[in-house]
Amino acid sequence: MTGIDARAARRATREDRRVVLHAHRAGYLALRGITRLGRVVRVPGLGVVVSDAARMRQILLDPVTYSKVGPGGSDRLWTPIIGPRGLLNMDGEEHAHLRRKLTPLFSQRFLRSIVDEVLTPEMDRFEDAVSRGEDVDVVTVIERAAALIICRLTGYPEDDAAAQLARAREILGFVTLTTKEFSGVQLAVIHEKLAVLNRSTRRAYRDADTGTVPALMRAEGISEEDTVSVVTAMIVAGTETIVSFVPRFTNLVIESGYLDHLTEHPEDVPTAVAEAMRVTVPSPVMIRSVLRDHRIDGVRVRAGERIVLANVFACARAGDFDPFRPVPKEMRQLWFGAGAHFCIGMPLATLEAEVFAAALARTAASGPLRIRTRVRKQRTMAASYSRLVIRAEGAT
Repeated sequence: MTGIDARAARRATREDRRVVLHAHRAGYLALRGITRLGRVVRVPGLGVVVSDAARMRQILLDPVTYSKVGPGGSDRLWTPIIGPRGLLNMDGEEHAHLRRKLTPLFSQRFLRSIVDEVLTPEMDRFEDAVSRGEDVDVVTVIERAAALIICRLTGYPEDDAAAQLARAREILGFVTLTTKEFSGVQLAVIHEKLAVLNRSTRRAYRDADTGTVPALMRAEGISEEDTVSVVTAMIVAGTETIVSFVPRFTNLVIESGYLDHLTEHPEDVPTAVAEAMRVTVPSPVMIRSVLRDHRIDGVRVRAGERIVLANVFACARAGDFDPFRPVPKEMRQLWFGAGAHFCIGMPLATLEAEVFAAALARTAASGPLRIRTRVRKQRTMAASYSRLVIRAEGAT
């Protein structure tokens, strides 16, 4: 296979766009309409919407002009959930200092040990089920795997994995593409759910549970409160990244026909995962606050205004799913951000995705994989499927 079937790739990509539409109908349609007016557009009441990859990268790499903290910044949304020092709602030297302390926690050696311990056995069971010709729900498989990994990282009891994931999802359920702040009622529910999550984090921190993030953060001299904030961000924002991505990846590679290539060329798994990330975009929208008056491609912006980076539409400009086509330089890994706030959890999410992709490619050796059931999620921040059932034809 030296190229992808353009029609099949188009169908697969269009299906993925429908997944996003079901999750964010109003917000997605509104943003799509705005980005069609231009790559930098002022929208009264919303801010300046940017959907050009090169311009977005410049903004993300310019901490003097733009910040996550300030009027219209994303910190106004996340701070009530994770506290004031959760990394993703910080900026400047404090953010850089905490990030430096956290970086060793995301080393390839540490992450590989976690994945080998938790994810590999789950993938073995997944492959066995497919090889027996069973109907297998990819959503159920990855939800369990991701929940077990987050329990292993944070010190939560494994028998509470599903409940912890459900609580995190309930919290994330209050966030949409256009959410600016939470109501008092919403915050009350969020804090109730967080109280349960945080108890386990505090216990792991105080007991110095070996191999957990809270224990490692304690060893680095990071306070208990900062640890609670960072771990909460990992659970609420990070876990859903892989849970939403894997079913969409599965649909893309099966429906486009690219899975056949992966089965014969497993060395191309990283390329396939990167291209699927470009299509699915883990961070569909990013927000920045303007620090000084200036112009973006002729559009005047003032200090205190809001910049909406429409990542999902910027990345879509590269076209349909096609791992054979190089990703434009300005777009590389933009789905995880850029600069000081480039997603610190990217190595873990990528490793998890690649381990699953390799397992999926191996299952296709049992027979061509077919999607038997596909149910899209509705009105959720993390666009994906609530069910994606596959079966290997001809498996025994």
